[in-house]
Amino acid sequence: RDFYDHNDRLVFIIETGGLLRALGKDGANVKLLSEKLRRRLKVAEFNPDVKLFIRNLIHPLKVAKTDVDTPEPGIITLSDEDTKTKGLIIGAKAQNLRFYERVVQKYFPEVREIRVV
Repeated sequence: RDFYDHNDRLVFIIETGGLLRALGKDGANVKLLSEKLRRRLKVAEFNPDVKLFIRNLIHPLKVAKTDVDTPEPGIITLSDEDTKTKGLIIGAKAQNLRFYERVVQKYFPEVREIRVV
């Protein structure tokens, strides 16, 4: 469905239901492509539910709560107690968080911002 070059990693957004096929048995497809391209890969499955799409995008990181119904429309809040997880989602100078926002806004234009609390 889509492809991004983010930092040292190639990120592929694939159609809903195509994750197992894209990964291959024991991740063989991803490993082979990663070796050939000499780059790290991440495969995320698109989901029409914005909450599930964000969870797929930040996987393997997990957050305790994803709140779409905030007082301000267009703001999504990710909540977790673990500061390490929060730091990995945000990234240095918020580069990871801004990348996630850009990807989510492409498919869900009503999303203005993603916040981590």
